[in-house]
Amino acid sequence: MRMVYRQADELLYWWADGYADFTDAQAPRVRAAIDEWFEWHRTTQLPVYAERLARLQPQAMADTTPAAVCALRDEGERWADAAWTHALPAIATLVPTLEPAQFEHMRKRMDKSNRDFRNDFAKPDAAARQKALVKRTLERAERLYGRFDSAQRERIAQLEAASPFDPELALRLRQLRQQEVLQTLRGLQGADPARAQAALRALAQRLQQPVHEDERRYRDAMEAYNCELSAQIHNLATAEQRRHARERLHGWETDFRALSAPAKG
Repeated sequence: MRMVYRQADELLYWWADGYADFTDAQAPRVRAAIDEWFEWHRTTQLPVYAERLARLQPQAMADTTPAAVCALRDEGERWADAAWTHALPAIATLVPTLEPAQFEHMRKRMDKSNRDFRNDFAKPDAAARQKALVKRTLERAERLYGRFDSAQRERIAQLEAASPFDPELALRLRQLRQQEVLQTLRGLQGADPARAQAALRALAQRLQQPVHEDERRYRDAMEAYNCELSAQIHNLATAEQRRHARERLHGWETDFRALSAPAKG
């Protein structure tokens, strides 16, 4: 965790550059904004995460409920909103400087990510799709709990079989969101930062609270299912696996406290 976080500013820059293909004039400003954001995040947000992880560790040994998992998800979303709000002024200054060639670069990068999504999760064979979903869920869960046995894996596969995940609908909604992002960004070429901030804030709100009924229903179904799945997986875990999870949470807490501490000297 410490190694990844200390390199995260560079990783974020290269990820963003992969989409926007920054110009020579934009690149230094983007790097400076990323540096400022990580300094804010390190000093103000990591201590909050550490305190939450400390409170969560004793709970790892007990059973949980979907409602408790959803509450954790909601807390994470509030942290993400705070991070977005802090980044917004810098993004609003950058977006009006984007050039037509950069929007085309973004579109091509989005098209590639959609092809990757289709290859990973929208396979024409239903059994292959199911296998990919189970594999992803197990990889995520075992990072926290350690290795699951065959009976636990079979039960998780059964739970995944009940998933409302619709790869074609998910891909279509993903593409609609991408189109809305590109349309908004194109409309802000040459805009003043205040108008850009307002438009980007409204865009984020629309993406978080979908307008279309089918998207709202699908989002709500997926959120409820994921909370149920996470609670079921935790309750499947043995005492040893829960101790593993508690130790992993303690490790993350220790990392966040170390990363947020003022530099010596």
